[in-house]
Amino acid sequence: MDWGMSRIAKRMPQMMLLLEMSNKINRDRIQGILRYERLYGPWRLHIIEGKRFEQPSRDLASLGVNGVIAGTTLTDLLEPIMRSRVPTVLFDPLDPDAFRAHPRFRYSTLCCDSIGVGRMGAEYLLEQGFRHFAFVSDIWDSNWAVRRRDGFVKRLESAGFVARVYGSPSEAARSDWSVEQKHMAAWLADMPKPVGLMAANDVRGRQVLDTCIRAGISVPDQVAVLGVDNDELVCATTNPPLSSILRDTEGSGYYAAQILDDMMRGKRRKHESLLYHPLRVVARQSTERLQFTDRLAVKAVEFIRLNAGIGMNVSDVVKHLNVSRRLAELRFRQAVGHSIHDELQRARLTQVRRLLQETDLSIAEVTEHCGYESESYLGLVFRKQFGSTMRQFRKQGKGPRRDV
Repeated sequence: MDWGMSRIAKRMPQMMLLLEMSNKINRDRIQGILRYERLYGPWRLHIIEGKRFEQPSRDLASLGVNGVIAGTTLTDLLEPIMRSRVPTVLFDPLDPDAFRAHPRFRYSTLCCDSIGVGRMGAEYLLEQGFRHFAFVSDIWDSNWAVRRRDGFVKRLESAGFVARVYGSPSEAARSDWSVEQKHMAAWLADMPKPVGLMAANDVRGRQVLDTCIRAGISVPDQVAVLGVDNDELVCATTNPPLSSILRDTEGSGYYAAQILDDMMRGKRRKHESLLYHPLRVVARQSTERLQFTDRLAVKAVEFIRLNAGIGMNVSDVVKHLNVSRRLAELRFRQAVGHSIHDELQRARLTQVRRLLQETDLSIAEVTEHCGYESESYLGLVFRKQFGSTMRQFRKQGKGPRRDV
C-alpha cells in the first residue's frame, strides 16, 4: 500500500479478520479492533469466519487486502496468508514453542498469559478459604489448558497445598459426554470436601456443574467451581451461575490492531510476541460458599440471592421461611453474624456491582433494576460500602490494561 513519505495513507486500507464470530472471545477481540479503528481509522473491515457458505480468499493481493488479523484455529484459511507478504498479526497459537519454528512465526503474535490465568484462579480460591483444590483440564489437554493447570498447581504449592488434576479423558469418553460424565462423577465424589475447583474454560466448568447436579454434590458448599473466559451465555445459564476469570481479550484485539497499523505504516519491522493478561474474577454463585450450616439461615440466604434484583424486604424473607419474624431474625443472626436486612443490602449491592461491571445499563437503570428508591440514595450507600462512586467503580472495572 502507498502510504507516502510521511506515512500518511492515500487510500482507506482494507483489513481482513479471520475470526469465528460464534466464539465469544473473538467477538470481544473484534470489539477491541473496532475501538482502535474508530480512533485511528477508518478501515474497511472484511470478516471471514470459515463457514460453509463463504468463498475462500486465495489471492489477497488481488482483493486489495493491506493487513490481516487472524486466529490460528482456521488452519486452511491461513495457508494463503502464509504465502503472501501482507502484514499479519495472529492470536493464540495452540503451541507457542512449536510455533516459533514454523514459517508463520515471521508474523507478530498475541498470546494469553495462561500461567497467569491459572495463578489468578488459585489465588481467588485461596482467598475463599479452601484447603482442598482441583483442576479440570480440557478434553485434549491442550497447551493453553496445561499452562493454566501449571500456573494453578504451582501457586497452590507455594502456599503449601496440593491440587488434584482431572486430565484428558479416554478416546471413548472424549467422543461421548455420557461416558465421560460417569468417570467425572466418580472422581468428584471421591474428592475431599469442601474443594475449590478450577476448570480450564467455561464450557468445561459447565460440565463440572452438570455432573455435580447428577451426582448429588452441593455447589458451592461442597464443590466451588471457577471457569475461564466469562462467556455470559455459558455462565448465566448454568446452575448455579458460574464464576469465571475474565481475560483481556478485548484489549488483545485493540493491541493487535495497533501493531498491524504500525506494521503497515512502517513503524514496526520486527515481529513481536506479546502477552495479554487475565483481568479479574467475575464472581457468581458457583463459588459463593456459605460458612454456616443452619438450614433456616441457608434457606434465607439462597432465597435472598435468588431475588436480589427485585427490591424485596425482610418480610418477604420471613414469609418464605414460614416462621415468626423473631425466630427468623434470631436464628439468622446467630448463624451468619448479621441481620437479614444487612444480608439483603449486601446481596443487592453485589447485584449492583455485577451490573456495573458486566452491562452497559445506565446508573438510573441499575438503581431501578435493583429496587433502590433513588440514584442519590444508592450512590450514598455504595460509596459508604466500597469507598468509590458507581461511575468510578465502573471505570476501574472496564478497559484493557496496557501491560502486554
